[in-house]
Amino acid sequence: MSTDREHHLDENQLLWAVVEEAELPLPLREHLSACPQCSANKEMIEQDLVRMGQMAERLSPSPRRRVSLPVEKAHRSIQWSWGWRACMGAVAATALILIITWWSPTTRTTHRDNANMLALEMQEAEQLMTEVGRLVENALPYMYSDISTESNATLDEEFMQFVIPSIEDEILSYDLEKGGVWLC
Repeated sequence: MSTDREHHLDENQLLWAVVEEAELPLPLREHLSACPQCSANKEMIEQDLVRMGQMAERLSPSPRRRVSLPVEKAHRSIQWSWGWRACMGAVAATALILIITWWSPTTRTTHRDNANMLALEMQEAEQLMTEVGRLVENALPYMYSDISTESNATLDEEFMQFVIPSIEDEILSYDLEKGGVWLC
């Protein structure tokens, strides 16, 4: 091949050869392997890239923490949404609930126990209704019945006026010096 300037690889073709030489067309690859100038130019570009990488590595700050890229995992045909630990925990919790429910005294009651409980509840309800009926007749406790007006018929409206006098009947005057109302 001739080594004329117009038949040499240009810069884009040399970069292409550095990145992926197999992608170059066959005539360009043959020229690159035969031409010492094009091979030297390719070597020079590769060395420049190596030096640039070393300089970037030397001048860049070291990372504070290690950077790791996520790795895609192979997809399985059946994928669990939980891990095996969570599944085992769910199974254990279900088994514990079943055991507690099975041995619970509330689930082992018999019909006789239910009948006894029903009779006891009815007796308590009857006692409550008796107490309510007694309170409807006289709501005051027994120890206060002595001072109520119902037990003592001698207490009438006149006696109550004597014990608690009405303010309406009294004459009131206003004392400016003392700042209040006083009886005349």
